[in-house]
Amino acid sequence: MAEQIAEPVKQADKLAEYIGNVMPYIDTRLAHSDSPLAQRLLVAATMFVDEFTTAIRVGDKVQEIPSHTDYVVTPWFAIIYHHVENWYREHYGDALRDNPSGSAHGYVLVRWLPVEMIVPLTRSRVETPGESAWLSFPKEVESDENPLEWLVKSPNIAALDKDDRESLSQDAAEIAAALRSIRVNSMGIEPSDETVHGLMDGIAGEFEAAAQKAIRNEAAGRPAALWSIHLAIERALKAFAQHKTGKFRETHNLFRLFDDVAAHGIAADRNSLKRFRRESEVIDNRYGLGDAPTVHEVFAAYKTGLTFVSSVVQSFKRKISIGGASFLLRKPPWTSLPPTKEETPS
Repeated sequence: MAEQIAEPVKQADKLAEYIGNVMPYIDTRLAHSDSPLAQRLLVAATMFVDEFTTAIRVGDKVQEIPSHTDYVVTPWFAIIYHHVENWYREHYGDALRDNPSGSAHGYVLVRWLPVEMIVPLTRSRVETPGESAWLSFPKEVESDENPLEWLVKSPNIAALDKDDRESLSQDAAEIAAALRSIRVNSMGIEPSDETVHGLMDGIAGEFEAAAQKAIRNEAAGRPAALWSIHLAIERALKAFAQHKTGKFRETHNLFRLFDDVAAHGIAADRNSLKRFRRESEVIDNRYGLGDAPTVHEVFAAYKTGLTFVSSVVQSFKRKISIGGASFLLRKPPWTSLPPTKEETPS
């Protein structure tokens, strides 16, 4: 009996060793292709099968390698995925748990102190334990959520008076809703256009950069925060122009960019742009020229910019709209090891 058990264990050890030997090569290729860490596990496992495996023997049967859609649901692929996952956990540790696309980083003012806010962009609820769960894409703050719980290292909110707490709660809800709306409404835009996608992909990064610079609460970083907000708006307007007309004007002037698309069904309010510094002033500020923006001005620009861009992004034509939708997802079969030793591949 011991010998019968020892053989599959020995095979599993050899498989784990072999996978460990080739994983540095696979992971380096994925890193060079800018593949996000959280998405590398499944891709790495399929690369191992496609590039380093010619056949699979389970028990006494030798199987040819089928297509991706067929083999990812097999018990033997779950074993390979398990070893790949172990390699990533050993080499990346806690970094593997981070999911940059699963949250948005913003900020609010608490007692005029910039405080980070991490907004979850998706929600999940288990339907059947170990089998299925609902995945939702909210486009606003839902009734059972409290956005103040998303603040990081905040001053004591309970010590605020009622009016200040209500104002803070409203700010947090509006910012979270805008960040979520921008995310979900950026999905499914049609027709597909690489220029549009390139411009849109940078919007969230500009707002996050503005928030990070504001959170540092240093006068020298505030001009850069305003510039990031300006670029986020600029990206949105240029993307919409490209979407509607196939081109966009090469300028930093937001009014001209808006006027180019005013007749194409844009939902944003042009008057909102009057609340921002003009592009020449924002550019001068980056070089230490002109009046430096205050904490209050940067936060007002941040809120207005988010609301404006959210309205622009809502105006795009989309093939599908998943904002507010929920999907019941089964647990991927490759994330669970098969229960019997007969499934060990060699």
